[in-house]
Amino acid sequence: MADTLAPGQNVPLGSDRLTISTDASVDLIALVLSADGQVSGDADMVFYNAPNGAGVRLDAATLHVATDELRSGAERVALVASVDQPGRPLGTVTITDGPAQYSFTPSGLTTQTAVVLVEVYLRNGAWKLRAVGAGYDDGLAGLARDFGVDVADEAAPEPPAAPTAPTAAPEPPPTQTPAPISLIKGEERLPIDLRKKLTERRDLVKVSLAKRGASGLRARIIGVLDTSGSTTGLYKRGVFTRAVERIMAIAAAVDDDAEMQMFLMGSKTVRVDDLQVGDLPAWLARYTAKRPKQAGYGNHEAAAFEEVSGYLRGQDADVPTLVLWFHDGGVTDNRGTERAVRDAVEVPAFWQFVGLGRSNYGVLERLDDLGGRRVDNTGFFALDDIDRVADADLYERILSEFPSWVRAYYPPGHPAVAGLA
Repeated sequence: MADTLAPGQNVPLGSDRLTISTDASVDLIALVLSADGQVSGDADMVFYNAPNGAGVRLDAATLHVATDELRSGAERVALVASVDQPGRPLGTVTITDGPAQYSFTPSGLTTQTAVVLVEVYLRNGAWKLRAVGAGYDDGLAGLARDFGVDVADEAAPEPPAAPTAPTAAPEPPPTQTPAPISLIKGEERLPIDLRKKLTERRDLVKVSLAKRGASGLRARIIGVLDTSGSTTGLYKRGVFTRAVERIMAIAAAVDDDAEMQMFLMGSKTVRVDDLQVGDLPAWLARYTAKRPKQAGYGNHEAAAFEEVSGYLRGQDADVPTLVLWFHDGGVTDNRGTERAVRDAVEVPAFWQFVGLGRSNYGVLERLDDLGGRRVDNTGFFALDDIDRVADADLYERILSEFPSWVRAYYPPGHPAVAGLA
């Protein structure tokens, strides 16, 4: 029996051969995409007139994908349904991955005539499958805009017959350059209201960075969520949901992939699914709708420092990292946490703590006065009620020290400081 996928849900693939089929009568298009989300040429678009590509084959209503045979640089395969009338049913998509089978039924579509059904994508060296079910009111034109597809224009009408008598040629209309479209990677999968809010918040982040001479800053964003037992009420009231939704805009502004690596801190620290823009609603439903229990009931800040630091030691050290750590207070090991802060000085990360619980934060409240470090690698501020803080003010506080840390940590001329004035 097939496992049913929700919109935005992703699962790891167990094999390098899979089939994706639909029971609806629609035109299917497969797009092979590079890391930048763009096709590299005509051969990356597989459809009824060109059904074969490297690692992909379209057979009527079934797409066959061999991930180990995709062209060099391919990191994503998107399956798109094109319909001639908005609102036409797209049926159920069935994905077979070795012995595993999944199903996904797109819903809530009204005016879209081109819809991304599912996508196969590479993440941290492993292939995964994601249910998407989001599309474009402007059909193939929207597809072309987002994925770099060359869509032929409609045939131009026949020109009118030449006049029998010469007439003055009309003045040509002034040439207008279309405004550039600034898209956040994956935003096309978000509901319209959330997409708009994310864009507004990203712009506020950019304003805050510009004030600090950091308009061109590129960085990695990591989120750490306190999941100790005392946070139960905060999760139940949606505080963590709204907090994570708001910091997603920071990743959208400075991370090339518009994503965050996410960790849960309790008695132990657990890394969970990366948070990408298009996954935001599903990710929040999975990890913040109620207190997640994977990390246990207690607090262990030092272990979280070690876990995140260990992850970063395997990443590109030339990319500065901002760790956003939401904590409700009640630090249980002040000395161990202080040692962890000092040990993390050489890790290319600035650790920004945000207090949410009106509680005793212990050593966290003394981070700004903690001497004996080559660079100040930590910051802390507490909010009685984060929902009462305007977005612009929140980003001002979160980003107040990060650009300065980048300048202090990396030597002059280093690529990491290239975007800093």
